[in-house]
Amino acid sequence: MSRGANGLPVVLILTPVYNEADGLAAYEDAVQRTLFARTDCAVRVLFIDVGSEDDSWPRIRATAERDARFRGIRLSRNYGSHIALSAGFANAGDADAVATLACDLQDPPDVVSKFIDAWQRGADIVWGKRATRDESWLRVWTSRTFERLIRRHAMPPRSKFTTGSFLLVDRAVAECFARFQEHNRVTFALVAWTGFSEEVVTYERQRRRTGVSGWTYGRMVKTMYDTFIGFSQTPIRAMTIAGALVSLLTLPMAGYILYHKLAGHPILGWTSVMLPLTLFFGLQFLMMGVVGEYLYRIYAEVVRRPLYFISATTDARDAVPHGRW
Repeated sequence: MSRGANGLPVVLILTPVYNEADGLAAYEDAVQRTLFARTDCAVRVLFIDVGSEDDSWPRIRATAERDARFRGIRLSRNYGSHIALSAGFANAGDADAVATLACDLQDPPDVVSKFIDAWQRGADIVWGKRATRDESWLRVWTSRTFERLIRRHAMPPRSKFTTGSFLLVDRAVAECFARFQEHNRVTFALVAWTGFSEEVVTYERQRRRTGVSGWTYGRMVKTMYDTFIGFSQTPIRAMTIAGALVSLLTLPMAGYILYHKLAGHPILGWTSVMLPLTLFFGLQFLMMGVVGEYLYRIYAEVVRRPLYFISATTDARDAVPHGRW
């Protein structure tokens, strides 16, 4: 176990930042009042700026110069929140535990303190689970359906994961996470896949204080899609089953057409020809699209591009300049 300057275990908080200049002061104050006040561990914060276009990075640098418990790395562009967290894990150093916390404070910092308590009790992974969801019925239904599906078809049996990236992991899990190499990644899915001991902390999510959330319905659907493609055999198996069913359905249809032909009453008409063709070609192109998605992901892994590049840091420490392969 590593030790901070005062001999206490170190807990590192990873906070991705994208155009959050207006909310950084509130975030800093909340963290100082809650997490920095703990006397049983040394809490540190690592900001990961994903190419912000406002004054976020200058403010992060100013915060780091004022308080050494904060530091930051700036990625060369916006690679997305999951890649940002991967950069954070790669630059976690010798922290004993690593937690995530959004800059908008919708996930309260005092819940991270409960994460730390659960970790000290022996949990390797601590998940934050919302008690209620103040969202539209469509988002709630989609999220719950997605969670049930991936719990059944993609994640390890009896996993306690939640479909969000508000969590804490032990150093052993963080080191395992840093070893993942895929380019298309979903943080909670990779953490859950490691299979370490888990605990769940229920909390009430707060309203966003500043700015506008980038977590749109489209991004949520994309995350679901990426999780299924990356962690489940269900899409390929569904294609196989669909192909078999279509083949079976064509047999009686072919027999019906052949019977009428031999009986001297051939089936005529544009509809009888084009309707089956439209159905079968539509299904074929859908399957080709899924296969194409797998092929592209294989290509993305084969070319072995780095996950990210770091363009600046707030201190002289050596940062991992790009994704590990």
